[in-house]
Amino acid sequence: MTRKLTVVFLATVAAGLGTVEASALPRCRAPVEGFATATGILGAGSEKARIEARHNWRATVARLYGPRYSDFRNAQGLQWDCKKGAILLAKCVVVARPCRY
Repeated sequence: MTRKLTVVFLATVAAGLGTVEASALPRCRAPVEGFATATGILGAGSEKARIEARHNWRATVARLYGPRYSDFRNAQGLQWDCKKGAILLAKCVVVARPCRY
């Protein structure tokens, strides 16, 4: 009897090792776009535009899905497109799937 209980216990423990808690999995939404333009020289405009595009993405996500999804560090599938425009204008667009854990 003791051996049978030991086998059942070990099988139960082994089965549980391969599972992942459902709350630990990310919950992601459809991709959201954030964009911005900025001026500057020697790459400063591109950096400003990149920062502002990230802020725009976070604000859009918070408005659409709530603040729990707006953490940029949890975003998946990040795609950046930053271009220098005419004269000193730079434009950045970021597209990413907002996720929460």
